[in-house]
Amino acid sequence: MSETTPPGWYPAPHAGNELRYWDGAAWHAAPPFLPADAAAVPPAQGPVRAYGPVPPHAPYGAPPAPYGAPPAGYAPYGGPVLAPSAPQGWAVAALVLGIAAFLSAWIPFLGLLIALTGAVIGVIALVRRQRKALAVTGTVLSGLGLAWALIVSISIGSLIWAPSPSYSDPDAGAAPAPEASPSDRGFEPYAPETGPGSLEDPLPLPYMAGPSSRDEYRADVRLVDEDATDEILGWNAYNERDITGMRYVLVEMTVTGLDPEGIEASYASYDLSVATPDGMSYPSAYVVPPDDTTLLVDQGTIAEGETVEGLVAYLVPEDATDLLLSDYANFYAF
Repeated sequence: MSETTPPGWYPAPHAGNELRYWDGAAWHAAPPFLPADAAAVPPAQGPVRAYGPVPPHAPYGAPPAPYGAPPAGYAPYGGPVLAPSAPQGWAVAALVLGIAAFLSAWIPFLGLLIALTGAVIGVIALVRRQRKALAVTGTVLSGLGLAWALIVSISIGSLIWAPSPSYSDPDAGAAPAPEASPSDRGFEPYAPETGPGSLEDPLPLPYMAGPSSRDEYRADVRLVDEDATDEILGWNAYNERDITGMRYVLVEMTVTGLDPEGIEASYASYDLSVATPDGMSYPSAYVVPPDDTTLLVDQGTIAEGETVEGLVAYLVPEDATDLLLSDYANFYAF
């Protein structure tokens, strides 16, 4: 190259037209060599470009640059070229869905769907080597939400689709059936064999109930009907049960409260049973009365000095005669 060519970057003919620096006398390879005045040139502002400013044009008669090479006079400019950032969309989506799945896990089915989607997207983000912290956090949150949402969904589903019990009840809508009466079978009380209170010497009425320290109530009892089977069966259809070998007996009790704190009138119907001459006792039976008939069990609590009346039904053997009362410790005569 002519010594009159000013210093600058030119295609070097001896180096296959590679850009070299001509200092006016000799060629120099880049980047080790930089002229003193080039170091004083301020760096370009803004984004870094691949090539620096255009130097003075190449000298006349210089061979053209090969096809595809940068224009003559362009030299690589100092500083790194910024690489584009890798995409992080799957990782961000996994994190967002993981948070949503964790917060919505208590919503049946919806939380399950969100958690499942977040877990799948989190795995995709990890496979594509996107931001690991975001992908792992989203996947873990989705997994926790998936477990909780699965429990909630199964619980709600079992309540919704659980089969309801179905049965055919011919008595549906009717009044409840009465309880089985303990009067179907008698028992032998602990009464004395001889003397007052025994079968041979029953005690007189009224019956006084209560502990040794005080009396709770007094009961005057009279036998209303020794065979009230037809009457009681006609009261209500629920009274028409199998009582083969037994008959109903109706007793009326007049109960007076003696306890200052009050007492249930029905206690008399439980304390007293009907006894037969063979020493067997039969407790009160459950029956359903008509509207115009009052049972003693329906009288409620009575105050001190208050008196109420009510009927009590018993089931005794059909051939029983000479009926007595019993409080399990003594016999009493009507």
